[in-house]
Amino acid sequence: MRTNLPSKTYKQFIPLYSTSMRHPIQLCLIFLCFFLLSSFNSYADSYKRATSKDPNAFKAGVSFVWLSDFDSQGLMFSNRFNHYLGERVAVGLNLGLLTASRYDEGKQLYSIKNTFYMGGIEASFDLLSNETVNLRIGAGGSARHRSEINSDPEGEGTFDGSVAHIRTGDVGFNGFLENDFNFGRNGIAGGRIEYLYYSKGTPVFAIGLHVGFKF
Repeated sequence: MRTNLPSKTYKQFIPLYSTSMRHPIQLCLIFLCFFLLSSFNSYADSYKRATSKDPNAFKAGVSFVWLSDFDSQGLMFSNRFNHYLGERVAVGLNLGLLTASRYDEGKQLYSIKNTFYMGGIEASFDLLSNETVNLRIGAGGSARHRSEINSDPEGEGTFDGSVAHIRTGDVGFNGFLENDFNFGRNGIAGGRIEYLYYSKGTPVFAIGLHVGFKF
């Protein structure tokens, strides 16, 4: 069989080929190193893609709320910051203000007026995540400063006529279901259903909308 390699190159190639055939273990180790390096680079690239897709989000929202113990309704305004730790898991902080009331037609006065200053931390997991929509569930700890004017004080507060003025703090937890729709380059719009339970005072059920941006 003829070859087009120059005689000098051919003579150099034959010993190299013969030597490599005599050392299969070294060849296997070389191929294994290349395979591991390639796998690591692939994992690093996928992790980089997952963590570089705008990991932060800021959202402002408004929710309609029901206070079950008092049968009162109102609005809750909230600001939320979230940071993704990976492709689907995120942690966040939130601050909010809730105002609600109940009007007593018989007494011709507001039997309940609530003002809550609220804050908390939360963790969430994306059940669905793609270019258009994210659907997540989450839970966290919550705290609030509660200011109430209450005609049924149950032994709390300082009485002024038939009304008690109650100022106190409560701690508890919350659970939620939330979705985000992506629009434009960094825009977010979506909705949230949330339940907040506290050690004292009424629980809160909220349904709302939010808008924000990713960065």
